[in-house]
Amino acid sequence: MYRKILEYYRQCFAMVDMFHCNSECAWKVYRCFLPEMHGIVVPITHNGIKDRRKLHSFDNDILHVGFIGSDAPYKGLPMLIEILRVLDTTKWELSVWGGKFGKHRELPIFYKGKFDNKILPDVYHSMDLLVVPSIWYETFSLVTIEALSFGVPTLVSDRVGAKDVVREYDNRFVFSTKEDLLRILFRLIEDKTMLSDYNQKIVNTPWMHEMKLHAKDVVDIFYK
Repeated sequence: MYRKILEYYRQCFAMVDMFHCNSECAWKVYRCFLPEMHGIVVPITHNGIKDRRKLHSFDNDILHVGFIGSDAPYKGLPMLIEILRVLDTTKWELSVWGGKFGKHRELPIFYKGKFDNKILPDVYHSMDLLVVPSIWYETFSLVTIEALSFGVPTLVSDRVGAKDVVREYDNRFVFSTKEDLLRILFRLIEDKTMLSDYNQKIVNTPWMHEMKLHAKDVVDIFYK
């Protein structure tokens, strides 16, 4: 049955002249099954993402880490907590948005629940760093673009499609293994200079993720 379905999709996709892939991650996954496909990678966005970048101060003794999304294991939250657990708990706090309310029994982890878009600026401005630690492949991550639109440094796993965008600002904020994540977080806790440099790079680089610019790219690439 699987082979029949795969063959059916191959026949359908053979009629497509060009694929719009939203990340290198998506491109590589599709190429595994459709090596003959032709396509171009153009990162996506959405109309709610606006340029609200600003310079942040990172002179606090505590590193304020943010996570937005489900607590399902594939999103990487359990792994993130496992790694933070071995670091000095007086030097970091983790705010988890998008699920339950409450506080971790042992660690400085605060579960903030779901939030309305009206408080979106407050959510992001409360963070020094957003972590997107997915352990399964994600074709993109609009949360990553959203955080960057507020000037928030973002640390992502190499399974997240939006790593392409993060690398444009600072390649050191894409990690492959748990050991990489531990090393980066330890360094950021001890020295926030990397965060300040990252934030300045976000603010000083022309913002290319407005919907109108994305639409222009798509039209120019695929329809001209």
